[in-house]
Amino acid sequence: MDQITFKRIFKWGFINFFRNGVVSVATVLVMSLSIFMIGLVIIGSIFLNGVITSLEEKVDISVYFKAGSPEEGIFSMQKSLEGNEDVAGVKYISQDEALRIFKERHANDDLVLRSLDVVEANPFSASLEIKAKDTSKYGEINKLLEGQSAANLIDVNPDGEKKITYRQNQVAIEKLATILNTARLAGFAVSLMLAVIAIMVAYNTVRLAIYNSKDEISVMQLVGASYAFIRGPFLVEGVMYGLLSSVFTLAVFYPIFWWAGQKTASIFGGLNVFSYFTANILEISLILFGVGLFLGVFSSAIAIRKYLRV
Repeated sequence: MDQITFKRIFKWGFINFFRNGVVSVATVLVMSLSIFMIGLVIIGSIFLNGVITSLEEKVDISVYFKAGSPEEGIFSMQKSLEGNEDVAGVKYISQDEALRIFKERHANDDLVLRSLDVVEANPFSASLEIKAKDTSKYGEINKLLEGQSAANLIDVNPDGEKKITYRQNQVAIEKLATILNTARLAGFAVSLMLAVIAIMVAYNTVRLAIYNSKDEISVMQLVGASYAFIRGPFLVEGVMYGLLSSVFTLAVFYPIFWWAGQKTASIFGGLNVFSYFTANILEISLILFGVGLFLGVFSSAIAIRKYLRV
């Protein structure tokens, strides 16, 4: 195909696009909605996965020991835990260090600091902070702790249960993961439905363009126009639908994520969806343009194959 023929294909593609007018605008809007949902599901899933990962990193088990427990017994338990394949790390915090951490955390609260002066002895217990490689393993680690030879050193609550606690709410994280999986499935279902609608709309738009151009197509056939020359403009039209829809969707994403940025930062402990969007704008743009081109070209190709007889 020479350069002149290539330019003519693009020219007629543009002419077909603008000739359809309102129908082309409607096609772009419907396709934009599909791309918007698909992009939202992809970006939302990646962002929320990051949120869950961040929360999981803050989860650990704290084991508190009785006052006066010998450090040898605690260190023995620490060494045993460090040798377990499910344990990522174990940190020992002495009574003095626990007191220092508490004072640093409440450095601006004079009332709390003065209350410590009333207590003669150090009110804090020595502890081990245990982090698992997988949050689902904390139950097994808890059983392992209770079976340790030094388990008698672990302090107990007033109800008689050992002081083995989660620093963060593991149940809340599991619920968040469940919500994420449900939202992801629902989002993909809605995206798939909208993608099918977008393909059908673009398909009918190209079919209408073929019908409106039937006289021109007949003339092209009579003068011996090539297969590619006749079909090319309709594919160009599909490409335009996809590209314009992607650009429109990207333009809509920017203010939406800007508005949602501060809200997500306050909810998810500093994780800002707008910062993620701007930092990964190139990858997100490629995904949106790829989805748009697929929807546009695929729907056009089906319409051409079915209705354009050359």
